[in-house]
Amino acid sequence: LGLLVVYALQRAQAWLPLNPQALGAVGPELAWNTAVSFTSNTNWQSYGGEVTMSHFTQMLGLTVQNFVSAAAGMAVLIALVRGLRARQSEDLGNFWADLTRGVLYILLPLSLLLALLLVSQGVVQTLDAYHEVTLLEPATDAEGKPITTQTIAVGPAASQIAIKQLGTNGGGFF
Repeated sequence: LGLLVVYALQRAQAWLPLNPQALGAVGPELAWNTAVSFTSNTNWQSYGGEVTMSHFTQMLGLTVQNFVSAAAGMAVLIALVRGLRARQSEDLGNFWADLTRGVLYILLPLSLLLALLLVSQGVVQTLDAYHEVTLLEPATDAEGKPITTQTIAVGPAASQIAIKQLGTNGGGFF
């Protein structure tokens, strides 16, 4: 279900809210590859996150998968420990209860604390559109044309970096 939701979010992101850059729908092959990689906890990105995925797609699709995939790994570890500890028992626990506990009691609180720490240190956390700023020292491109502005990508980065680091996931906002 998670795979299909992430795929659908990417394919429909042009019409969804929180898309200040008006990014179009992600192509079917890239959307499928991304959905599979985030669902399977490989989190392989073959795209630039800030120029491909809207804030909404990153928050609802990719960040949720970062939480769920990390919690699934924790639930499997708990089942393994229970199995090694109680050799005669046939009860390894409830996977869904362990997954929920991992998200609610471990990953979410730690992610919140880490995100607040990151924001306090200057990591961006906003739903604003990207900022166009004037360069203090204009440069020239390969054709000799002057470059006087730069686009600064901003978005909900701190919250995504927090769970990315806690879950040892590869995918991030940038």
